[in-house]
Amino acid sequence: MVQAKAASKPSSIDVRGGVGALLAACALLGCGPGAMPASVRHPLVGSAAPEFHAESTSAVTVGVPGTRRTRVTVIDFWASWCASCSRTMPALDRLWRDRKADGVAVIGVNVDDSEAAAEAAAYQLGATFPIVADLDQRLTGTYGVAQVPLTFVVDGAGTVRWVGRDPEGARRAVDVLLSERSSGARARSVFE
Repeated sequence: MVQAKAASKPSSIDVRGGVGALLAACALLGCGPGAMPASVRHPLVGSAAPEFHAESTSAVTVGVPGTRRTRVTVIDFWASWCASCSRTMPALDRLWRDRKADGVAVIGVNVDDSEAAAEAAAYQLGATFPIVADLDQRLTGTYGVAQVPLTFVVDGAGTVRWVGRDPEGARRAVDVLLSERSSGARARSVFE
């Protein structure tokens, strides 16, 4: 008669200890569900964002770097004649309203020919975040924008971390950057 050997199971203490170690490693290494979404190929990804400060159509000065409280800056290049922008702008406005208390700044850079066209389109699309009219195309050229919409997500250190055309990708990138800072602070406090 052959006797079956019972498989040994790790105790619950072993499992919990292993899970805790795995979570701590992921927090330090940035792995897991908090991975940065794929970015389009753009020369600024991983580089310092070009600095600028401009007055918005609502007479508020905005730019990169942001204020001391700014943790993430989202810069969206758009135009009133751009069909895709009619989807991007409302989504970015929701992002701004949802996360501005967390230090997220959203700046729309309009590439239309007039400030009046920019204001009218922003109003029609329900955008409440600051809009900069780039009448001379200076910012468009500095950021290497060949077509709109194009969105840049810049971290608190001023590095372009994500570039793309999908507002949900921008939201995920913002969430990752906000969690990186939170996870980094928690991981340091655990090991200090």
